[in-house]
Amino acid sequence: MYVKRKSIKIRDDQQEWLEENYLNLSAVLRDRLDAKIEQRSE
Repeated sequence: MYVKRKSIKIRDDQQEWLEENYLNLSAVLRDRLDAKIEQRSE
């Protein structure tokens, strides 16, 4: 499996919220993508 690096732009308030809630944006996005992929394959 290959890992691709992508860049996204988020607002300052979004960055602040992620930091306050100790969330890793990459992990959140991967989880959402996996859920969408699984949903569409059903």
